[in-house]
Amino acid sequence: MSLIVVAKKEFSDSVRSNVLIGLVVLFVLFAGGFTYLFAQVPGILGSESTTASTPALITAMGTAAGLLVPLIGLIVGYKSIVGERASGSLDLLLNLPHTRRDIVLGKLIGRTAVVVVAVLVGFAAAGGIGLVFYDGFAVDAFVLFTLVTILVGFVFMAIALAFSSAVRSTTLALAGAIGLFVLFRFVWGIALQILWAASHGFDIDFGATMTDVPAWFRFLSAINPITAYDNAARAVIGPLPASPLFAQSNAIYSQNWFSFVVLAFWLLIPLTLGYLRFNSADL
Repeated sequence: MSLIVVAKKEFSDSVRSNVLIGLVVLFVLFAGGFTYLFAQVPGILGSESTTASTPALITAMGTAAGLLVPLIGLIVGYKSIVGERASGSLDLLLNLPHTRRDIVLGKLIGRTAVVVVAVLVGFAAAGGIGLVFYDGFAVDAFVLFTLVTILVGFVFMAIALAFSSAVRSTTLALAGAIGLFVLFRFVWGIALQILWAASHGFDIDFGATMTDVPAWFRFLSAINPITAYDNAARAVIGPLPASPLFAQSNAIYSQNWFSFVVLAFWLLIPLTLGYLRFNSADL
């Protein structure tokens, strides 16, 4: 298939440009280093746990991975189409028997494969360290956590590629992708708290019990893809403690399995819109 040809080219280009090697080194240092440090001093990386158990490791490591993996996905993906469009090499691709759909999906598969390999190698190194330094290291739970981490990287790769498909400038693609990352990772929660406070005349105690959280606050929190990553990990790894924000609610959007619906939304909708824009653009 033509899209497989494009995907192989993307992966090969990443190998030749040392992008893959750089990401492998980064994830080995991140995942392996995190796992080792957590084994030596469980509280050193911000965790409240005093023992180096697998659930405690995943909880602490998931917070850091929720920052690193989406950012890597965006950086690797934002220039995929618009960069070739700006340089003129996209015209050469389209002169070959590739459709625009082949190019979008092929680049998504090829560049995601680069991140997948890097995450697998890095987390495999972490798993090896866990087997050596942890008592009763839960390999099955760590494997499921690795797969969920790959999924969130795939989602943010799709978001970045959507921007890359829809705009004509690499600057706009980068600004849009990073802007969304900042929104999801930093602004989203603060904005919700401001709205919640405004609805109470700014007379509210955010430290109050989670039972006082309004339904709209929980729903808007749940549809954040980074929150969904955290909840998806809880959905597949039983020993993780429930999130206080959602533990007191029986609504569908508060269930951990709903996080996969959220991730599917952020994977498919931006990518579809980006492709439709790219497919109708005059190149």
